Amino acid sequence: MSAFCRRFIPVKPVTSWGAGKTTLRELGLPGGNVTKNEIDNNRFTMLTYNILSPAYMWPQVYTYVPEKFKDWRYRHNLLERELFQTYKSDIMCLQELTIRDYNNFWKNNFLEKYKMGSEYISKTAPTYWKGEKDQLDGVGIFYNLEKFEFIHSTGIKLSEYLNNFNKHELGFLAKKQMNLTDGTGKIIGQSNLLDVLTSKNQVCLFVSLRHKPTGTAFVVINTHLYWKYDDVKLSQCMVIMRELDKIINKIKENHAKEGRPDQEIKILFTGDLNSTGDSLVINFLKGQILNTNSLNMLNPMRTNLNHCVYDDIVKENLFDYTCYSGKLKGIFDYIWYHDTDFQLTKILSGKEVTEELETHHQFGLPNETHPSDHIPLVAEFELLRTAQQDT
Repeated sequence: MSAFCRRFIPVKPVTSWGAGKTTLRELGLPGGNVTKNEIDNNRFTMLTYNILSPAYMWPQVYTYVPEKFKDWRYRHNLLERELFQTYKSDIMCLQELTIRDYNNFWKNNFLEKYKMGSEYISKTAPTYWKGEKDQLDGVGIFYNLEKFEFIHSTGIKLSEYLNNFNKHELGFLAKKQMNLTDGTGKIIGQSNLLDVLTSKNQVCLFVSLRHKPTGTAFVVINTHLYWKYDDVKLSQCMVIMRELDKIINKIKENHAKEGRPDQEIKILFTGDLNSTGDSLVINFLKGQILNTNSLNMLNPMRTNLNHCVYDDIVKENLFDYTCYSGKLKGIFDYIWYHDTDFQLTKILSGKEVTEELETHHQFGLPNETHPSDHIPLVAEFELLRTAQQDT
């Protein structure tokens, strides 16, 4: 079977080339002339991808996948081709990346062969874990050293940062009762939300980079939220946004000490959020006030993250799903940013995946040509210049 014929599609072109130049005014921004080379320097590609850890190739879930295509060595060879060649991007955010795989393969190969630096954080072992410690998974961020300079990295275990909630909020979480379910959705018990949050092992990685062509500071965030319970995912996302707020304020303090108080910081938030477009998590990220009894949950980063890649392609119908895991299908993978910081210029379409699976009468992924149950979300962005950058 041939590989999926996905297309890298231009989105809302923002330049018209005349004599090889365009003005910032044509971009809707103040300033003078910009050459095509400068625009190219301001463009970069980004990928977010849940690569499906071998530990999560549950036999009861992936009954539709032939044994050969479940094999980790087979899938790893496909991943190497995808990440080193087909989808290699300037910034790559991977989820379900194991400690062993990161340390023994991806870290050194990306650095030595492709001049890409990286940062990583792993989960802690859950109560059911019986495997080797280095087979635990986590999230990693890889970045092109020719375009980005590393500044700082922070990795957090979300359950250890519940003090980002105040006393009143923690009291609410402790009182909030919820049904616990097994993998089939059957109710198996009850607990309170705070205890459930404390028991989960999800992580988040924050990497600060400097864009070499412009000197602009980036913060790239990668996470993988828990796969069920909307209240758990929402609370985890709140922890991340509040921690991001602290990190941004710390960077601003450092800029002020260095005599650069007006230095802008641009944010890219990515990951497998296990949340559909109408979910609590996505509404929270959009800045909606979520009223839960007397508790208001408002995203503190709503003025820095007002856009996700799907906002610019809603009319084009380019995706059915980003996850094709048997009965669990949906758009769960996201890249968030602010539309005055970045312009989405291209995106890798995904609808062809559905069409090809239907043509071959296949129930889901992975399969012969694709190593994960998720498809990589790949986009090209243009870094938008600001008035401060032009003075």
